[in-house]
Amino acid sequence: MKKLAIVLLLVFLIGIASGCLGSNGGTTPTKSSQTGTTSTTTSVAKFVDVKGHRIYLDRIHFYMYGMKTCPHCRHMHEWIPQEFGKGALTYYELVDNETNQKLFSQVAQLTGITGVPAIAITYNGTLYAVIEGEFNVSATPEIIATAIQNNGTLLFVGKTYLLPYKDKKSRLVIDALYKLFVRHEPVDVQKILSELKSG
Repeated sequence: MKKLAIVLLLVFLIGIASGCLGSNGGTTPTKSSQTGTTSTTTSVAKFVDVKGHRIYLDRIHFYMYGMKTCPHCRHMHEWIPQEFGKGALTYYELVDNETNQKLFSQVAQLTGITGVPAIAITYNGTLYAVIEGEFNVSATPEIIATAIQNNGTLLFVGKTYLLPYKDKKSRLVIDALYKLFVRHEPVDVQKILSELKSG
């Protein structure tokens, strides 16, 4: 666990993609964060090789709870599309949006996240990381590769935690976070917390 924390700390400090950029023809699905529509376009898919994993950049998607009054949120809201394309970010505004506030409250109860931005990273539709605060977006392929290598979802909230897929209780949290970030639906937090406390 210490080794994982050191590796992740280095990824954030260095923040440079440690692979070779390449390309491979393919289709790129894109989702409009405003309309919720999905379209597919044919393009050259770029990838990064990290730790023996080929991470295709067009398969990465970010889901972010933020506030228009937060400078860190605004920065991430601009930076993610610059690095990964306009369709790579789904943004949930908290200011004057009761639904998003309720969902973010559930994220906070499950993770301890208290600030924004709160960002989930998916790759090929699988949740690989949830991050509290601003981070070096260029390190995203390394974050995904580390999560894949450790067979779990990474949670960055003050400290770094690994939620292993094979652990039943971790899976409860991962599934709930997926529902809150990706599907944008509420969960039964009390039921989940009760199940986590039971032996």
